[in-house]
Amino acid sequence: MGNLIVYKSNTGFTKKYVDSLERRVLPCEVVEISKLKKSQIKNADAIFYGGPLRNNVIEGLDKLLKHDKLFGDKDVFVFCTGVQPLDAQKRQDVIDANGLSYYHVRLYIYPGGIDFSKMSPLKQKMLKFGLKKAVDSGQAPAGTTAEMIEQALSVPRDLVNTAELDRMVDVYHMSKLRKKSNNI
Repeated sequence: MGNLIVYKSNTGFTKKYVDSLERRVLPCEVVEISKLKKSQIKNADAIFYGGPLRNNVIEGLDKLLKHDKLFGDKDVFVFCTGVQPLDAQKRQDVIDANGLSYYHVRLYIYPGGIDFSKMSPLKQKMLKFGLKKAVDSGQAPAGTTAEMIEQALSVPRDLVNTAELDRMVDVYHMSKLRKKSNNI
């Protein structure tokens, strides 16, 4: 048995965290959420899930949580990546939007990035539409134009900082030691 890292990464920012985490929680198996099997959940000692955050929803997490009966007493760590600033309200919004208060999981929110060129044409169109709507409705910062936003989107932003994983990894290792000492 070992650890299971499950993830969804649209533009590669979440995958950067997964790659760093993989080296820090050995032994482990890494699998994309679309290829997850129930047996992998059953055989895992601890489960990590990482996905991008869109409108407070952690993409793909629902596919893992539908197997929550298989979690048993396993430690489950959920992390998401996004570009919005994090505060207590944002954290609560993510918990609420994903129904995390119904599950025994630990949530971590990390800075991700944005690379418009790596998005699917549909997501590009949806993002442009949403940003235009924000500008037109006055919800964007004063003086912001659609052209300014589009120009900002043309420059990739990578905010990934894998040192952010330290707290989650420390909690994982402490939990592992606690479980080991209880079995002695």
